[in-house]
Amino acid sequence: MKKNLNLLYFSPTDGTKKIVRKVARGMNLEYKEFNITLPQNRVEELYFNENDIIIVGMPTYAGRFPKLLHTYMEKIKCNNSLAVFIATYGNRDYEDSLLELKDLFENKSCKTIAAATFITEHSSTDKLATKRPNEEDLSIAYDFGLKISTKIENIKSFDKIENLNVPGNFPYVIKNSPILPIAPETKDACINCKICAKHCPTSAIDFDDCKLIDINKCIKCCSCIKRCPFNAKQMIHEGYKNMQNMLVSNFAHIVRKPEIFI
Repeated sequence: MKKNLNLLYFSPTDGTKKIVRKVARGMNLEYKEFNITLPQNRVEELYFNENDIIIVGMPTYAGRFPKLLHTYMEKIKCNNSLAVFIATYGNRDYEDSLLELKDLFENKSCKTIAAATFITEHSSTDKLATKRPNEEDLSIAYDFGLKISTKIENIKSFDKIENLNVPGNFPYVIKNSPILPIAPETKDACINCKICAKHCPTSAIDFDDCKLIDINKCIKCCSCIKRCPFNAKQMIHEGYKNMQNMLVSNFAHIVRKPEIFI
């Protein structure tokens, strides 16, 4: 029976989206996209059944699945769907994010057929995994898609699919450091073009005046900083700068590689 391929991803700075799409191209199937990055795309319920394959791509936040999305996960329904899970991270560590992603969907009656981790440029600094995913990453993603297709062709029945183990610990990692209530500052170079507001995954940026940012909604994904054509957004909080310096000092010299589980 022909399977329907679906891409489901959260990608504030587009790195995860690039990986997921490239994996799909390797599978050589037409696909339907569910980009749940923006709030208006996290309203309707989604239903997947036994005729569906879902490639789920999520970025890692502090070693975990994005906390922002837990409420929306209740609107995603699955019934014996085949699933591929991809956790992306900014060259530090994915810790328990891939395992948590897999657990969340397996609890919805998905069956894991493959999983992977890929590296994308860190949202907080372009000195970690600069300009990744690069051509090598995307080539690995494409080949991953080919391998998934081969595995699916050899699946005789849902019940015969063996459990796939991925790295991670349960209970999942819990960070003791407090989350700083901060948001980007806006420089005078801002012309209120609204690009930042259009792409904000929490609608934290005021659409009429892009200099106004709701500090309580901001998840510090830095989409606005990376997208602004005038470099008008920046993080200047001392605590945030210290975090950036720690990341650069400890992880900028390390070159992480994608990991494939199939």
